[in-house]
Amino acid sequence: MVTARVPRGKKQAGNAVIAGLGETTSGVINRLYDYIIANGALPFERETGPSRASGEERARALREAQAWADEVCLPEGNRFATMTDDQIRAERLRDRGLM
Repeated sequence: MVTARVPRGKKQAGNAVIAGLGETTSGVINRLYDYIIANGALPFERETGPSRASGEERARALREAQAWADEVCLPEGNRFATMTDDQIRAERLRDRGLM
């Protein structure tokens, strides 16, 4: 699960464009992560300047991201792979003692 702070207006406008393109927000975010993992870079220029991480630090972060993606995305390592979004939400709420 990814949580981000996005102003309400920006979220609504972005979701409308995403839906108009026949996509879902989750699908777009997953594809963004796939791109980052595959390319070791963002698909757009950074606004804050170049990364200060060393090549070794970036390589380690990329390995960790790939391992996490494999664990989460591959059915044999992911208990959520065959669940619906509603089932996943319910299980996470149960795990937190909120349901």
